[in-house]
Amino acid sequence: MADWDEAPPTFDRDSEAWGATASAWAEEDEGGAGEQFLELIGSELWVAGTVDLGRFRRVSDFVNIVQGYLLIRDAAVLSRSGEATRLAMPELRVLPDDVAVVGQRETDQAPRATEGAVVIERTRQRLVVFTRSHLIDGDVYIHGDGSIMAFVDATDPKFIPMTDVRIRWLSDRKLAARYPFALVQRSQILGVATEGIKLGPSEPDAAPAETAAEELT
Repeated sequence: MADWDEAPPTFDRDSEAWGATASAWAEEDEGGAGEQFLELIGSELWVAGTVDLGRFRRVSDFVNIVQGYLLIRDAAVLSRSGEATRLAMPELRVLPDDVAVVGQRETDQAPRATEGAVVIERTRQRLVVFTRSHLIDGDVYIHGDGSIMAFVDATDPKFIPMTDVRIRWLSDRKLAARYPFALVQRSQILGVATEGIKLGPSEPDAAPAETAAEELT
């Protein structure tokens, strides 16, 4: 287990899960990532829609800097099975404070390192966390030989980037979702498991949301 006395490091927001130190936003003569389709999951919330990242290159950069409401266009409330309901709206503004997970079905391409950029060595580790309503497991990327608990204890960024993410609802383990990339809000985490993880395969009756996402991984 990690040394709990270790000072939490400051996460390098510019490079996120990738190894190159590319700028978080595009230059004036370059375009950002544009509109991205995202799903937001909270205790009693599951909505999907498009978010305009503006000049930001990555979803993680944009979400971690948002102040106030997050604007979602062509938003739809999803059912417990992950399917769009008839409750749809052209625009929806959501406060990120109560959002546990921001999921992305199609991942951003890793930004290319500029010539002479410093490449930071990272170690991939599996992390399992509990929120009030969900069991979430995914891969996180730790700087060098840093400990995973120091990574979790850090306060920056607000949302932790994870890859190969699985989400299960604690109220009904048959409900599940899977994303190649997702952001998990630190303040929503109530429990952490880092050793002896044995989750087993997903239930055969898992919701269609997980089945569809498996095609992307």
